[in-house]
Amino acid sequence: MLRFRSLYGIGRSINKASGRLRHPLLRSYGFKGKPKVSIIGCGQFAFSTIGFFIRKTKGLIFLNCYDIDADNAKSLAHYFRFEKVAPSVEALLSNPKLEILYIASNHATHTPYAIEAMKHGLKTIYLEKPISVTEEQFVSLIAHKRKYQATLFAGYNRPYAQAVRKIYTALDQNTIKQKDAAFSMNFFISGHQLSDDHWYRRPEEGTRVCGNVGHWIDLAIHILAWRNLPKQLQVQVAYSNLEEPDDNMNITMTSDQGDLISIMLSARSEPFEGINETVNFQYQNVIAKVSDFRELTIWKQDKLIKKKFWPKDVGHKRAILQPFETENRDWSEVECSTLLMLFITQMVRQKTTSATFELESALAEFNALVAIKSKSLLTTSNVKNNAEQLK
Repeated sequence: MLRFRSLYGIGRSINKASGRLRHPLLRSYGFKGKPKVSIIGCGQFAFSTIGFFIRKTKGLIFLNCYDIDADNAKSLAHYFRFEKVAPSVEALLSNPKLEILYIASNHATHTPYAIEAMKHGLKTIYLEKPISVTEEQFVSLIAHKRKYQATLFAGYNRPYAQAVRKIYTALDQNTIKQKDAAFSMNFFISGHQLSDDHWYRRPEEGTRVCGNVGHWIDLAIHILAWRNLPKQLQVQVAYSNLEEPDDNMNITMTSDQGDLISIMLSARSEPFEGINETVNFQYQNVIAKVSDFRELTIWKQDKLIKKKFWPKDVGHKRAILQPFETENRDWSEVECSTLLMLFITQMVRQKTTSATFELESALAEFNALVAIKSKSLLTTSNVKNNAEQLK
């Protein structure tokens, strides 16, 4: 608790501990608001992050929650004073008071739950990362998004971290779009050590590329978009153990614009304070280093800028509050990073060491598949309507 207090502050440390204990005597307090937020998936992330930041900034506005583990749902509902535990996803989505849905279940269910929510007419949906774990899921998700004109938000939080935003503001805004300038980025991540039977390792969950590495793939795409996205990325993957290809691995990407990106995931022991990461960055005359999102150092020619963040800020608060904000990141970045993530996931599944990702052609092919899926959804909808009229 003392160590976590130095990282997150006393309030969130207590909240995190409460999420681990799930003791019936523990309960959160705050001002009561109009219940309009429901959560599917009541694990530790929903408890210590989603619930915490919504309660802290918006009050107790919780409606229903649901989890396949009934005890998790009951303890989350009790602690954050939800109106009730929903007996099923159908019951949760059918509540007329529901306005904002958070999905924090296991990775493979994010897309199906979001699609079901859109079919129920819900327009505002937050999906924890990854938003999809297969191309088929991703095509279906975006086709439904366009059909129902829903607004989706993704749980990629690093772009919202204060350190990342301060690096952006340190860049020369007049020359940031310079076409012949290249980015250098290095991400070193000490991740959680996972047991052989951990649910992340189930084949349907998309490997640790979807579960973990997707965060830094997305952050790389977000940063590249400050200038403009490259047309092509040469991707190389080094595996330390081919028996566990998605653990202890290094991904290197070089672009047609000279960008150099390296992502190393090391999970050889359990980090006591949670995931620890170091980011090194260089673009034009700006060099920056982020130390576990607690400290930032920027060198801009003769200028030296140092900044400490307490509590530690990996962007969770701002990311969780996306449905309540108007100035959010461009959704197209999430689509691009998801396509790249799924491409690298396939490489890891096949233990491929080198491949070329053509972003423009991947987007064109993806949008063509979405158009086909959208057409089939429209046809299916017309058939159902005709059947109802005949009845």
